[in-house]
Amino acid sequence: MKTLIAKYLTSALSEEETEILRDWLKESKKNREEFKATVRANQELDYVLRTIDSEKAYDSILKKTTINNKWTFGKSRSIFKYAAVLLLIVGTSFLLYHILNVDASFRSNAQIESATEITLELEDGSLQILEENKRTAITNKEGEKVVSQEYGKIKYEDNKEIEGTELVYNQLTVPYGKRFEVELADGTIVYLNAGTKFKYPRLFTDPKSREVFLDGEAMFSVKKNASQPFIVHTEKMNVRVLGTKFNVSSYKNESNTSAVLVEGSVAVYRPSEIFDENKNVVLPPKHQAVFQEDDIIVQEVNVQKHIAWTTGKLYFVNDCFENIIKELERHFNIKIQNNYLDLNRTRYTGTFDSETIDQILDTFKKNSQFDYLKKNGEIIIEPTQEPTEFN
Repeated sequence: MKTLIAKYLTSALSEEETEILRDWLKESKKNREEFKATVRANQELDYVLRTIDSEKAYDSILKKTTINNKWTFGKSRSIFKYAAVLLLIVGTSFLLYHILNVDASFRSNAQIESATEITLELEDGSLQILEENKRTAITNKEGEKVVSQEYGKIKYEDNKEIEGTELVYNQLTVPYGKRFEVELADGTIVYLNAGTKFKYPRLFTDPKSREVFLDGEAMFSVKKNASQPFIVHTEKMNVRVLGTKFNVSSYKNESNTSAVLVEGSVAVYRPSEIFDENKNVVLPPKHQAVFQEDDIIVQEVNVQKHIAWTTGKLYFVNDCFENIIKELERHFNIKIQNNYLDLNRTRYTGTFDSETIDQILDTFKKNSQFDYLKKNGEIIIEPTQEPTEFN
């Protein structure tokens, strides 16, 4: 059973194994206490990012950390460039919501993973390929200018002449290995990370709100308008703000939903709920709200880790290798197959700037023994083979 608990703590349980673990917990109080003791022990190891209540961990079968705590070194550089940032993270590091409530509608991001070009779908259904080395005006099928592109950014204008028209949406898709920026019609700036789909109105014609939809990760710098609050919709959580900077991560091929506030004040609530300023959770600065089955757990976090991507950096703080692989795949647009499963529980700390994927893996190898090779455009990781001795 210790193997299942270890897999639970590293987000590696299958549905069948989850049922086995659940039944084992129901068998006796001794089993439940053993589980809680393991969570508490790992909480002490995972001191940088996470604090978790062992009782709540048992109640929700929360997977969070790992027994095997190893470290590697990276460059210690400050990457905190923003004065006020809210981060909404929906990733793989903290929450095990899907263990007890698997969403059958969860879909793969295979299309984004296999794509190589940034695309913009306009309201008329036309699809534009955005080349990052161009300055151009993007038009619809009728030849009407919709948005201007300036290299790695598109910028919408708040066209007063067409205000009051129906609400129409554009969708920007950023594949693995790339990032992009968009300035919305209200002046809000959005930085999109690799593997992201972002749906938003061409104009915010609804006088009561500004609502956008995200599958992936983005940092927002919202233009303040108290009468027209800005709302980011993800599959598991909504964030409502009046004017601030925040990061949202909501990859549909990952399982967790959380929000991290650096400075300011925002409310977080489930998509099925109606916003109520007296009932919704309001985050303190530098804290994270983790969405669990029936609870929202608020805990203090290291926020620098969550904004590194906006400057092109990779920032790992006691992260398990299984989650690091996913970030490396998005960052470098490369498939990584790990055949050394014990490595998934190994944790690393390091900051990487302009290093190649080979240099990063070589750094990890200084702390853990494994081999890797490139084959057919993929990276394959294997346990280090012991040399054969001949007599």
